[in-house]
Amino acid sequence: MLPLHLCSALVWLGAIMLITKNYRIYEFMYLLGIGGALQALATPDLGIYGFPHFRFFQTFISHGLIITSSIYMTVIERFRPTWRSLLRVAVWMNVYVIIIYFINDAIGSNYLMVNGKPDTPSLLDLLPPWPIYILYMEAIGVITILILYLPFAVRDWRNPTHEKTIDS
Repeated sequence: MLPLHLCSALVWLGAIMLITKNYRIYEFMYLLGIGGALQALATPDLGIYGFPHFRFFQTFISHGLIITSSIYMTVIERFRPTWRSLLRVAVWMNVYVIIIYFINDAIGSNYLMVNGKPDTPSLLDLLPPWPIYILYMEAIGVITILILYLPFAVRDWRNPTHEKTIDS
Protein backbone atom coordinates (compact mmCIF):
# COMPACT_ATOMS: atom_id res chain seq x y z
CA MET A 1 0.00 0.00 0.00
CA LEU A 2 1.44 3.29 -1.10
CA PRO A 3 0.28 6.34 0.88
CA LEU A 4 -1.70 7.66 -2.09
CA HIS A 5 -5.20 7.54 -0.65
CA LEU A 6 -6.13 11.01 0.50
CA CYS A 7 -6.23 10.18 4.20
CA SER A 8 -2.92 8.30 4.03
CA ALA A 9 -1.23 11.35 2.52
CA LEU A 10 -2.96 13.67 5.00
CA VAL A 11 -1.71 11.69 8.00
CA TRP A 12 1.87 12.43 6.92
CA LEU A 13 1.09 16.00 5.91
CA GLY A 14 -0.68 16.56 9.22
CA ALA A 15 2.48 15.70 11.14
CA ILE A 16 4.43 18.15 8.97
CA MET A 17 1.72 20.79 9.48
CA LEU A 18 1.87 20.47 13.27
CA ILE A 19 5.66 20.78 13.29
CA THR A 20 6.00 23.61 10.77
CA LYS A 21 2.64 25.40 11.29
CA ASN A 22 2.25 25.37 7.49
CA TYR A 23 -0.94 27.17 6.45
CA ARG A 24 -1.13 25.64 2.95
CA ILE A 25 -1.15 22.14 4.44
CA TYR A 26 -3.77 23.30 6.95
CA GLU A 27 -6.13 24.25 4.12
CA PHE A 28 -6.10 20.67 2.84
CA MET A 29 -6.22 19.14 6.30
CA TYR A 30 -9.24 21.20 7.30
CA LEU A 31 -11.25 21.23 4.07
CA LEU A 32 -10.49 17.72 2.78
CA GLY A 33 -9.20 15.91 5.82
CA ILE A 34 -12.11 16.45 8.16
CA GLY A 35 -14.75 15.44 5.61
CA GLY A 36 -12.79 12.42 4.39
CA ALA A 37 -11.80 11.26 7.85
CA LEU A 38 -15.37 11.56 9.16
CA GLN A 39 -16.59 9.41 6.28
CA ALA A 40 -13.82 6.87 6.92
CA LEU A 41 -14.65 6.73 10.62
CA ALA A 42 -18.37 6.33 9.91
CA THR A 43 -17.83 3.56 7.32
CA PRO A 44 -14.37 2.08 7.97
CA ASP A 45 -12.88 -0.24 5.36
CA LEU A 46 -11.43 -2.80 7.74
CA GLY A 47 -12.09 -5.89 5.67
CA ILE A 48 -11.61 -8.94 7.87
CA TYR A 49 -9.71 -6.97 10.50
CA GLY A 50 -11.88 -6.11 13.49
CA PHE A 51 -11.15 -5.29 17.09
CA PRO A 52 -8.48 -5.90 18.48
CA HIS A 53 -6.42 -6.15 15.25
CA PHE A 54 -3.70 -3.55 14.57
CA ARG A 55 -5.55 -2.35 11.42
CA PHE A 56 -8.60 -1.52 13.53
CA PHE A 57 -6.57 0.75 15.80
CA GLN A 58 -4.55 2.19 12.91
CA THR A 59 -7.72 3.18 11.06
CA PHE A 60 -9.42 4.90 13.97
CA ILE A 61 -6.31 6.57 15.39
CA SER A 62 -4.98 7.88 12.06
CA HIS A 63 -8.33 9.26 10.90
CA GLY A 64 -9.02 10.68 14.35
CA LEU A 65 -5.67 12.46 14.28
CA ILE A 66 -6.52 14.08 10.94
CA ILE A 67 -9.60 15.62 12.52
CA THR A 68 -7.98 16.59 15.83
CA SER A 69 -4.90 18.13 14.21
CA SER A 70 -7.12 20.24 11.94
CA ILE A 71 -9.24 21.38 14.86
CA TYR A 72 -6.10 22.08 16.91
CA MET A 73 -4.72 24.38 14.21
CA THR A 74 -8.09 26.12 13.95
CA VAL A 75 -8.74 26.61 17.66
CA ILE A 76 -5.27 26.91 19.18
CA GLU A 77 -3.16 28.32 16.35
CA ARG A 78 -6.08 30.47 15.05
CA PHE A 79 -5.78 29.27 11.45
CA ARG A 80 -8.89 29.45 9.32
CA PRO A 81 -9.75 28.73 5.71
CA THR A 82 -10.67 31.52 3.32
CA TRP A 83 -12.58 31.63 0.04
CA ARG A 84 -9.22 31.34 -1.74
CA SER A 85 -8.54 28.20 0.29
CA LEU A 86 -11.64 26.58 -1.20
CA LEU A 87 -10.51 27.36 -4.74
CA ARG A 88 -6.90 26.31 -4.09
CA VAL A 89 -7.95 23.01 -2.48
CA ALA A 90 -10.43 22.22 -5.27
CA VAL A 91 -7.90 22.89 -8.04
CA TRP A 92 -5.03 20.96 -6.42
CA MET A 93 -7.26 18.06 -5.45
CA ASN A 94 -8.32 17.69 -9.09
CA VAL A 95 -4.69 17.80 -10.20
CA TYR A 96 -3.93 15.08 -7.63
CA VAL A 97 -6.85 12.96 -8.85
CA ILE A 98 -5.60 13.15 -12.44
CA ILE A 99 -2.08 12.13 -11.39
CA ILE A 100 -3.46 9.25 -9.29
CA TYR A 101 -5.61 8.08 -12.21
CA PHE A 102 -2.50 7.58 -14.34
CA ILE A 103 -0.57 5.96 -11.48
CA ASN A 104 -3.49 3.55 -10.97
CA ASP A 105 -3.53 2.79 -14.67
CA ALA A 106 0.21 2.09 -14.70
CA ILE A 107 0.37 -0.15 -11.62
CA GLY A 108 -3.11 -1.70 -11.64
CA SER A 109 -4.31 -0.05 -8.44
CA ASN A 110 -7.38 2.00 -7.59
CA TYR A 111 -6.26 4.72 -5.20
CA LEU A 112 -8.95 7.37 -4.60
CA MET A 113 -11.41 5.01 -6.36
CA VAL A 114 -11.01 7.01 -9.59
CA ASN A 115 -10.40 4.04 -11.89
CA GLY A 116 -13.49 2.16 -10.78
CA LYS A 117 -15.68 1.38 -7.83
CA PRO A 118 -14.10 -0.82 -5.17
CA ASP A 119 -14.82 -4.57 -5.19
CA THR A 120 -16.16 -4.39 -1.64
CA PRO A 121 -19.50 -2.74 -0.81
CA SER A 122 -19.23 1.02 -0.26
CA LEU A 123 -21.21 4.23 -0.41
CA LEU A 124 -20.09 4.53 -4.04
CA ASP A 125 -22.54 1.72 -4.83
CA LEU A 126 -25.30 4.32 -4.43
CA LEU A 127 -23.84 6.37 -7.28
CA PRO A 128 -24.03 5.79 -11.06
CA PRO A 129 -21.39 3.61 -12.78
CA TRP A 130 -17.85 4.69 -13.67
CA PRO A 131 -16.90 7.32 -14.83
CA ILE A 132 -20.10 9.27 -14.07
CA TYR A 133 -19.80 8.67 -10.33
CA ILE A 134 -16.60 10.75 -10.34
CA LEU A 135 -18.71 13.83 -11.09
CA TYR A 136 -20.93 12.94 -8.15
CA MET A 137 -17.86 12.57 -5.95
CA GLU A 138 -16.77 16.03 -7.11
CA ALA A 139 -20.15 17.47 -6.17
CA ILE A 140 -20.09 15.73 -2.78
CA GLY A 141 -16.58 17.10 -2.20
CA VAL A 142 -17.62 20.67 -3.04
CA ILE A 143 -20.66 20.42 -0.78
CA THR A 144 -18.48 19.04 2.02
CA ILE A 145 -15.91 21.84 1.86
CA LEU A 146 -18.69 24.44 1.69
CA ILE A 147 -20.27 22.96 4.82
CA LEU A 148 -16.88 22.99 6.57
CA TYR A 149 -16.38 26.60 5.52
CA LEU A 150 -19.89 27.64 6.61
CA PRO A 151 -18.99 28.63 10.22
CA PHE A 152 -16.31 30.99 8.90
CA ALA A 153 -18.61 32.42 6.21
CA VAL A 154 -21.30 33.12 8.81
CA ARG A 155 -18.75 34.74 11.11
CA ASP A 156 -17.43 36.91 8.26
CA TRP A 157 -20.96 37.86 7.27
CA ARG A 158 -21.77 38.93 10.84
CA ASN A 159 -18.45 40.74 11.31
CA PRO A 160 -16.86 41.64 7.93
CA THR A 161 -13.69 43.08 9.50
CA HIS A 162 -12.87 39.82 11.29
CA GLU A 163 -11.42 37.81 8.36
CA LYS A 164 -7.72 37.10 8.79
CA THR A 165 -5.35 38.15 6.04
CA ILE A 166 -3.13 35.06 6.42
CA ASP A 167 -4.10 34.09 2.86
CA SER A 168 -2.77 37.23 1.16
